[in-house]
Amino acid sequence: MSGNGGIANANPCTSARQARLSNDSPEASIGNLSDTPANVNIQFRIGYAVALNMVTPSALDKLGFQPDPKAPKPLYVQLTAALFDAIRTGRITIGSRLPSERLYAEQLGVSRTTVTAAYHELKASGLVRGYVGRGAIVIADNPNQSSTSMLAWSRPGRFDQPRSTVTDASLISFGDGWLHPGLTPHAALAGCAAGAMEDAGVLSKAAPILGYPALREALSDMLYANGVNATAGEVVVTGGAQQGLNVIARALLSPGDTVICESPTWHGAFRAFQAVGAHVVSVAMDRDGIDPHALEGALGRLRPKFVYLIPTFHCPTGRLMSIERRRRVLTICTRFGTPIVESNVYGDIAFGDTPPSLKALDTAGIVIHQGSASKTISAALRLGWLVAPKAAIPLLAQAKASEDLATPTLTQAVLARFLKSGGYTRHLPQFRTALRARRDALIDALATWCPELSYVVPQGGLYLWAQLPEGIEPQQIEAIAAIEGVSVRGGDAFLPDGGTSGHIRLCYAALALADIPVGIQRLGKALGTLLRQRRDPASGAATFAAV
Repeated sequence: MSGNGGIANANPCTSARQARLSNDSPEASIGNLSDTPANVNIQFRIGYAVALNMVTPSALDKLGFQPDPKAPKPLYVQLTAALFDAIRTGRITIGSRLPSERLYAEQLGVSRTTVTAAYHELKASGLVRGYVGRGAIVIADNPNQSSTSMLAWSRPGRFDQPRSTVTDASLISFGDGWLHPGLTPHAALAGCAAGAMEDAGVLSKAAPILGYPALREALSDMLYANGVNATAGEVVVTGGAQQGLNVIARALLSPGDTVICESPTWHGAFRAFQAVGAHVVSVAMDRDGIDPHALEGALGRLRPKFVYLIPTFHCPTGRLMSIERRRRVLTICTRFGTPIVESNVYGDIAFGDTPPSLKALDTAGIVIHQGSASKTISAALRLGWLVAPKAAIPLLAQAKASEDLATPTLTQAVLARFLKSGGYTRHLPQFRTALRARRDALIDALATWCPELSYVVPQGGLYLWAQLPEGIEPQQIEAIAAIEGVSVRGGDAFLPDGGTSGHIRLCYAALALADIPVGIQRLGKALGTLLRQRRDPASGAATFAAV
């Protein structure tokens, strides 16, 4: 992969993997393939991973595992070791879906907790990934930690395993929502950092809980230019947009409360709300945003604490709510007295005209507005902000204090200088131009290599939401695409109620322009494998057993 160089035709990820295979490796000994050349073996493995929808409990029983309650090791450790060995040796292959915890527990005659804990250990080791509503999928056959070093703190908790922000250098990633380094205004930020470090107060004092005063003033000015009439006293600086969601959850929610959000939506939001014990209820979207009829019905039935929306270049769909829909949603929520939490982190990433934000249209004081520097300036700053009615500020301040006593002063001072100096105003036009070029490259590449995908061309933001052909599931394309050397984000992760989305999210902001067609060509190859498998389920490897 090259930032600005030529486009290579070979797939380095697949080539390297083929080179590693040999007849004495576990992967080369699956079924009757022990004498098959490595380059043929990998093709059979890919086909087989797709053909296998689920490893049944009866098939897993062939592993010969018998739980021993009298053994010194707990049952979940015994089961983990058996599954670990089966995956490592290839008796359970990459792409296989493990049976549900309930069914497998019944098969073994153990508690469901035992199976849950074993699956969790496999996820923690990097062998298995869990998908909401779809179960556990084998994604690797080499652990990232020893099976003998399973410690108590790796047992199941309330939170999923975090996705790494570091990827294999050979992997072209459409799965991450970060900005490519070339989109960050390095020189301007460096100058602002140098100036900030000359201020003794910046280097010696913690900022107030609500934020560095100069930054709150600068944000107030920026918001005013975008139609939001907010004073500095109504701005709360947070350590990124995600901390802002955590602060809102702590401030406004109690266990048992209800929150309404769109479906799909940003999973970091509904997980933050669920983490404090709230119930998250989703309302369907159309191409114009949240369905107002369904929203009105849900408000009447549920009386939620608030509604969470991403009206401008929604994540993950990229949709833009119309001005008419915005006004209708505001009218409905105002009538019920229900606050709105508006995420506007993509609001400045427009390739054309956009409607005013919900906060700018709000005349009843019901909207808490959320912004971030990560999606337009630099994720390294880890800065976001909330704009709220004055009555809500004390609650947000208390919740913020429970997250951290102060957001780092230096980064706040850097951003304040960047905004006040006009750096952001100068940065945005070229930033939008560069992102639009990446979006156009993605659209062109999809037309060439992935004509089977359907989508609406985004008019801003960072993402394209692509519908998969019927019969292909997001976790399948994730697994096979990774083998081809490209990563995508399955849409199931964005469903608050679980289930399957039939979509993938493609981020065009994280890549160099030249890498986009290369990555989509790899994605097209993976998609072709799945389509061939769908047409002929027996192709590739239907003649040998799973375990």
